[in-house]
Formats: sequence, structure tokens, C-alpha cells
Amino acid sequence: MRRTELLTFLAEEIIARKVEERPLKVGIDGRCAAGKTMLADELGQILGGRGFEVLRSSVDGFHHPRERRYRQGEYSAQGYYQGYYEDAYDYGSVASALQEPLSANTILVFEGIFVFRSQINTFWEYRILVDVDAATSLARSLVRDTGLIGPADVVRRKFDQRYEPAWQIYVDQEDPEAVADVVINNREVANPQILKGA
Repeated sequence: MRRTELLTFLAEEIIARKVEERPLKVGIDGRCAAGKTMLADELGQILGGRGFEVLRSSVDGFHHPRERRYRQGEYSAQGYYQGYYEDAYDYGSVASALQEPLSANTILVFEGIFVFRSQINTFWEYRILVDVDAATSLARSLVRDTGLIGPADVVRRKFDQRYEPAWQIYVDQEDPEAVADVVINNREVANPQILKGA
């Protein structure tokens, strides 16, 4: 499937769920560097072009201070999972923001890791899981994060010891694929495939 076909399909699915008198909230989840932000931005442009007021947001806008995020250990999978899953993001603030009133013509496109967790999953009317394997996630993380969070060996170590183990714990505890309305294989960005929800 070409990317344009995927975007058209997703936009139509979102629009079909939009009730005229109220806003609609779309959640986009996936591993690190799966392509969540890119997909959310693309969908936002398409939906905006169809006359909807699009609000783009990310869980990354709700980080706790660094001291809290790393208080259980920077390279520990359990510490990372607890830190990233419980300490990195202020989910109380996420929930409060998601309850803020929106105009009836608004479609909120909200993306980030762990956004299908039970604490905030009930807010989404449509859930998109962007799927990539661990090797693809690591390769993209190395390109994106080397120099931003440290040299390549630090990025790899954080991925191997924190990010990927945390994702596996999340999958085991929350099963994001089961709650997703659509699952997209995004290993080939130009040629994604719908794995569920077509």
C-alpha cells in the first residue's frame, strides 16, 4: 500500500467517526521512533484540508522534570519502565488536558508512547498503533537521537536496557494491539501495511 492510500484510509475512518455536534479524539501509539509524530502531522494536514479544526498534541508535552524521570535509574529496565511509564509523564495533567472543552468541529490528534495505557485510553474515539520491530526502532532511534541525547553508544545502551524492555512490559501489561482500532506496519514508511482494522 502506498503511503497516500494509507493516509486517505485513516482520514476517512476518522471522519466517519466524527459526530457533528462534538469533537473527536484520536490516539496514536507505538514504539520509539515508529513514526507516530510523522503520521500525526500528515493526518493533521489532511483533516485540516477537509475543513476540520485540528489540534495536534503529544504526550511529550507532559514530561515531569528530569529528576523525577530518572529517580529509579537511568539504565534500569524496571527503573526505566517505572520512570518512563509512571514518572516521565504527568498523566494526571494529560487526563485533565484531554477533558478540556473543544469546539464541535475539532479533531484532536494526540500521539506518543504508552498512550493506550488504561489511565488515559478511555479518551480516544479512534486508536492507531504504529508498529515497527525492535531492530527498526533501534535503527531509527540511532539516526534521530545520536547527538541529541548523547553518542551512538549511549543511545544504543538506553534502547537496549530501558526503552525496548519498557515497551515489552507495556505490551505485556496493556496489550496496545488489542485495543487499537487499526494497526499499521510502518517498517517501510513509503509502503505501510494495515495489519488490523482494514
